[in-house]
Amino acid sequence: MQRNHKGNVLIVDNDDRILWTFREHLENAGFDTEATWSGHEALALLGSGKFDILLVDDYLPDIHSHDFLQRVGRLSNQPSIVVMHSAEPKPADVQSYASLDVAELVDKRDPAKVCRAVSSCLAEHKLPGKSVN
Repeated sequence: MQRNHKGNVLIVDNDDRILWTFREHLENAGFDTEATWSGHEALALLGSGKFDILLVDDYLPDIHSHDFLQRVGRLSNQPSIVVMHSAEPKPADVQSYASLDVAELVDKRDPAKVCRAVSSCLAEHKLPGKSVN
């Protein structure tokens, strides 16, 4: 059975359970995915320019998320960015993410909501930094 290809998503989270949960949800929704726990590996993968969406946890064990997102912002072919959080973000964090061209900020405890955010990001062809929810 052939599925519609909706886009390429790179998932970055240090929790294997989260990686595989979102990978399964997104692939079932028609996305192609790659996954890694490492921010440094993610930067290398993003250098290929093949990803439409970057789905990344707000905590990475090998690089501060702010530094990571700044580096993503310097890539010549930037994906739309969806940042997952597990605690209510502080207003200062929301502002910081908006300044780093994050398109969506979403609670990772709700996989369906995360998948909708990824789909919405791609479907609406959001320009980076336009709406942080």
